[in-house]
Amino acid sequence: MTPSDDVPIAIVQEADSAERVVVLRIRVPGRTAFVVIGAARAGGAAGLLPSGARQELWGGRLPPGSTRQRAREATLSLARVTAIVGGEVFFEPHVKPRDGEADTEVDADVTDDGSARTERTRCLRVHSGRVVVTDADVPRGARAFVDVLADAGERAALEERGMALALSLADDSVEIHRADLLRMLDKARLRIERRRAAVRDDLSKIAQADAIAARAQWLVGEAARVPRGATKLVVTDWSSGEAVPMEVPLDPSKSAREQVEAMFKRAKRLKVGGTIAEERLAQADTQGRAIEVALDSVRGAKSLAEMDAAAREAKKRAPRDVMLANGAPGAGAGGASAPKGTKAGGRRVPFRTFVARSGRKVLVGKGAADNDALTLKTAKPHDLWLHAKDRTGAHVIVQLDKGQTCPAEDLVDAAHLAAHFSDARDEKAVDVQYTPRRYLRKPKGSAPGAVVVDREKVLPLRFDAALLRALLEREEL
Repeated sequence: MTPSDDVPIAIVQEADSAERVVVLRIRVPGRTAFVVIGAARAGGAAGLLPSGARQELWGGRLPPGSTRQRAREATLSLARVTAIVGGEVFFEPHVKPRDGEADTEVDADVTDDGSARTERTRCLRVHSGRVVVTDADVPRGARAFVDVLADAGERAALEERGMALALSLADDSVEIHRADLLRMLDKARLRIERRRAAVRDDLSKIAQADAIAARAQWLVGEAARVPRGATKLVVTDWSSGEAVPMEVPLDPSKSAREQVEAMFKRAKRLKVGGTIAEERLAQADTQGRAIEVALDSVRGAKSLAEMDAAAREAKKRAPRDVMLANGAPGAGAGGASAPKGTKAGGRRVPFRTFVARSGRKVLVGKGAADNDALTLKTAKPHDLWLHAKDRTGAHVIVQLDKGQTCPAEDLVDAAHLAAHFSDARDEKAVDVQYTPRRYLRKPKGSAPGAVVVDREKVLPLRFDAALLRALLEREEL
């Protein structure tokens, strides 16, 4: 079906395309028409939309949550719409001119031997829940699109179909968005529950440590008499007023006294972390309740705005666990979510940000090249640089004011991150080197992440699991 030169043509001035819906703004002599084809849950259809209907029904050019398909929009631009039959829209793609030729809106060109080169008629149709483009011939006897627009009866029928489709797509968007938010919030709920379980486990270990410390007087005395190579330490506990036998397993390669002292040191560390663990459990309980409230709100919401408000409140209460695209759900048509690790402007951030106990920011490189970007471009000369000594791992930067010395507490927090994000993360003791950023050099031609340290200090670090876990939970996302 190829109109002759004297038949009015319908040209696509603008195309808005997503996986489930396509809207074409079409210009015909004396009129602008909007054609919509979409895959709604009620089925696929095609029709016309009045001007302004999209903004009223969708709040934008495409239904909320749609991700625009720029390549397909470019393909449809300047195409010639020939017919709309049932749920299908037929068009002839615009042929781009060769170098030196005038632009044209016809579907044929001339090959080098003078013969015609044509583009096949194509069709927008719904298939498997999405709109696809296929090669197809216009059904025999189909009326030209411009003739359909000129017929008031057919135009009214197409507008009725188009509005019904647009309403259905709007309703679908609400339910799709609801399902997405419920999945996201449920994942947040599971993460918080796992954190609760881990903290409860820490608290149970603290209780065990208290029990060991209470028996100190019985263990220490007996440990001094046990020969090296013993596999157990047997003592009598009189703390209850009665003789209660107690057996403690030993490592035969170490002295009993050394192992008992290690037990007490561990018990002391756990008790110090007890207050932090209690605070973390209370925080996790509060965050868990906030997620449950958000889940109920999203389930009962009648609009996208209500859902998004509930999700934003959950994000405020549990910022680490609630993952929202671009910082807020429902970014709207054409708003694909930003990849993780990018700023709002789309620029990738080469580091992760953690918050030390003091509230100070600690930056951790994401990889070898990112280490260079963090240390050589982001860090200031007076910032503190840390790295697991003689290990492969992340560069860590503690942001400081000029002339400021890094507080001991922040140094320990940053050293835990340097050790954790290295190949020594499973070891109990790690040496961490540190120095002001100004004492680093990048040799020409050296591998990504490789630097030379002119001056350094070394911190012998013993891992504190509770401290590290709390740090990791305070990551800014």
